[in-house]
Amino acid sequence: MPESIISPGLTLYILAWLIGTLLLWRIENLNRTAAPADLKKAPRISIIIPARNEEARLGALLNSLEQQKDCNLETILVDDHSTDNTSRLALQKGLRVIPSQTLPEGWSGKNWVCWQGAQAAQGDVLLFLDADTWLLPGGVARLLSAWQQTGGLLTVQPDHLTQKAYEQLSAFFNLVLMASINAFTVLGKRLAPGGGFGPCVMCSRADYFAAGGHSNVRNVILESIPLVRNFIRMGLPVRCLIGRGAIAFRMYPGGYQQLLEGWSKGFGKGAVMVNPIFTILASIWITGCFGTFSQTVRLLITGQIWILAVYAAYALQIAWMLYRIGRWQVWTVILFPIPLTFFALVMLRSLVLNYIIRRVSWHGRSIPTQEK
Repeated sequence: MPESIISPGLTLYILAWLIGTLLLWRIENLNRTAAPADLKKAPRISIIIPARNEEARLGALLNSLEQQKDCNLETILVDDHSTDNTSRLALQKGLRVIPSQTLPEGWSGKNWVCWQGAQAAQGDVLLFLDADTWLLPGGVARLLSAWQQTGGLLTVQPDHLTQKAYEQLSAFFNLVLMASINAFTVLGKRLAPGGGFGPCVMCSRADYFAAGGHSNVRNVILESIPLVRNFIRMGLPVRCLIGRGAIAFRMYPGGYQQLLEGWSKGFGKGAVMVNPIFTILASIWITGCFGTFSQTVRLLITGQIWILAVYAAYALQIAWMLYRIGRWQVWTVILFPIPLTFFALVMLRSLVLNYIIRRVSWHGRSIPTQEK
C-alpha cells in the first residue's frame, strides 16, 4: 500500500464516513413498524391542512383522502388568504374550509393557520398534513397505529418522490435534516429526538393544547423543532418515522426557484436550533464528503486510482441513506458532489437571509426571522 494512503486526511475521511453511518443507522419506515389500526374502534381523527395558494398541488391530497376507507375523519382546510382556487377545490371534495383570520403580529403564517384549525377541530386525535403531501390507501390507519404504539407526538417525513432533474438537488438537505435531529442514530430510542418533521404531525387533542400547540411556537419558521421539545418537556414521548407505506410527497415541484426559496427560508436557522453536538457530527460527515471529492480529483491526476475506492464508499453510503427515505435517480448518487455543492451554497444563502438580512420569503409573503 502506498505510504500516501495512510495519511491524516484519509483517516478523517474514514472517520467521517463512520459518523455518517452511525447518525442514520436506524431509519424506521411506517410500512415496517405499523400494521393498519382497527378503524372500527378508532377515535375520531381531525385532519388539518394549512394551505396558501396550493391549487396546483392540493389535488393529490384531496383525492387520497377519498381512499381512506372506514375512517372516522373530520377534514379541515384552513385557507391562508389564497388568491387561487384552493378553497373551491377543497369545498368540491367535501372538506370544511375555514378562511384564516388576519395574521397577528408575532406569528408565522403556517403556525397561525394550524392553530386556528386545531381550535376548530372536534376530533380526539389531530393530524396536521401539508398540502403537498398525499396519503396512500390505508395511510391514516397506519399513521394511527404508529401513534397508538407510543402516544405523545408522532412526526413523519413523507416518502420523498422525485421526478425532475432539479429535484435531485434536495438530496443532502434531507440527509442532513435527518442526521441532525438525532432520531435515527445507533443509540435508537435511548436518545430523545432533538427535532421532528413538519409535513405530517399527529397527537391527541388533549396533549396538543396542554403543550401549547402551535401557539407556543408561533413565530418560528421551522416549528417542528420546538414543538418536539415542548412535548418532551411535558414528559410525553416523541417518535419520528419515515412515511413509506402511508404518506408521500414531492418537495417543491414548482421549479428550481421554488426549491431554492423553500430550502433557504429556514435551513440555516434550523442548523443552530438542534443539538449542537449532532450539528457538528453532521458537519464532519459533510466535510468528509467534500474532502473525498476534492481528493479524488487531485489523486486521479497523479495516477493514484485507489482513491476511487474511497469515493465509491461514500457513494454507496449515500445510496444506502437516500433509498430508505425516498425515490432518487442513480446519477444523484454517482455524481453526489453536484447536490452536495448546491447544499453548501444554499446553506450559506440561508444563513445570510436568517442572520444578516433577517428576512426570508415564502408563498409570496416576506417573513421576519427574529424569533423570541
